[in-house]
Amino acid sequence: MGFVFCFLVIGIVAASLLLIDDQQTSGLEKILRKARGIQPLFLMRSAEQKLQRLNTLLYGNITITDDGRTIAQGRININEGARQIIISQLNTLTSDYEHGRISLKEYHTGLNELLATINKVKVLNFEQIK
Repeated sequence: MGFVFCFLVIGIVAASLLLIDDQQTSGLEKILRKARGIQPLFLMRSAEQKLQRLNTLLYGNITITDDGRTIAQGRININEGARQIIISQLNTLTSDYEHGRISLKEYHTGLNELLATINKVKVLNFEQIK
């Protein structure tokens, strides 16, 4: 009789553990299904920081002084033609991402390429830019 009772308790415990595990698995599957459409947050944050850095380098942080002068801090000193080309590429890239024509990963890669282009253009003489 003691063995039957022991096997009965072990069976009930095993069945309850299986049910609990099954509930946790189905709960995890629901969470994963909901999270499938969410963009990777770290990649999104990195892209935001790169965009902010590009805007600072291209436009500068605009500050208006007490006497009405406008000062662009953080703006790099490059050829104006090169600046306009990079701004145009940035606007196209941003527009494509906002309208869903490119993925977040492609957007992030494009921002990296624009930052690399700015770093290359910074060291060139104005005569070297075509």
